[in-house]
Amino acid sequence: MKALIGILSLLSCSTHAATGPVGCYEAAKPLTVYPPLLCAGAATAAPAACFPGAQALTNFPALLCSGAASNAPLDCFKAAKSMTGFPALLCARAKSNAPTACFAAAKGVTNYPALLCSGAESNAPLSCFAAAKNATSYPALLCAGAGSNAPLDCFAAAKGLTDYPALLCAGARSTAPVDCFRAARGLTQHPALLCSGAVDDGPIGCLKAAGITDNPSVLCSPNGALKAITRHDVHPSWDLPYPMRFPHPYPFQYPFPDPNRDPSRAPRTPDAPNAAALFAGF
Repeated sequence: MKALIGILSLLSCSTHAATGPVGCYEAAKPLTVYPPLLCAGAATAAPAACFPGAQALTNFPALLCSGAASNAPLDCFKAAKSMTGFPALLCARAKSNAPTACFAAAKGVTNYPALLCSGAESNAPLSCFAAAKNATSYPALLCAGAGSNAPLDCFAAAKGLTDYPALLCAGARSTAPVDCFRAARGLTQHPALLCSGAVDDGPIGCLKAAGITDNPSVLCSPNGALKAITRHDVHPSWDLPYPMRFPHPYPFQYPFPDPNRDPSRAPRTPDAPNAAALFAGF
C-alpha cells in the first residue's frame, strides 16, 4: 500500500512539475515500455496520470491516454465502450464525452467513425468529412477530431509539398502544419507525422530535445496517437513490439490494432524482435 501511495504521489508531482512531451516521457517510463505513444504531443505529464486508470478499462491504455490533458478519456471510454469496438481510438485526446455524440452521428456516414470522431469536441468532423470526400481518399483521417473545415485549407496548401497531406493536416486548426513541415524537412524521416496537427513549430523544438527515444516523431507529434492505427501487412499472430517505425510509404491500412495484444506493453515472446527485424529495411 505504501508503495502504491508513493507511485501515485510521484505521478501527481510529475503531472504538475513536468511539461511537454519530454517531461511526460520521463514520468511515463516506470509505467510502460513504450512511452512515446502515451506522451505524444503532451503539454504536461497528465497522460502518465491517466494511464493507470486506463489499464483497468482497455487493452490499449497508451492509446486511450495518448496526449491526454486530464482523465476525460477514461470517462469517454466508459460511455463509448458499448457503442464501438474501438473506444480507445474514439476517446484518445478527448476533453469530454463529445466524441460519443460525434460517433453516433457519423455512423452510416463513414466506415471509420471512431477515427473521424477521435478526440472530437463537437460534430464538426462530419461537416469537414462531407467537404473532404472529393479532395482525398482519406477524408476520415484528414478530418479526424476537426473543429472546423480548416483541415481542407491545410490539405490544399500541403498538396505538392508532401505525399501525405491527409496525415500532415489531420484535424488541423490552420495551415501551421505546413509551415512546421517545411521547417522539419531534413530533421526527421517522418516530417508529416511530426507536424501532424501542429499549431506552431513546437514539434520541432521538441524533436531537438527528444534524444531520449528512438521515436521522436511519435513523441513530439500532436497527432502521435494516429501511429497506433497504422499497419503494413502485419499478420495478427506476429507479436510485434510497439511502436514499429513507419515503413515507406506511410501506410494507413485497416483494421485497427490487433485486439489480442496491448501496443503499450512489451512483446510476450522472444521471437518478436526477429519479426520486427523483417521490417528494418522498409
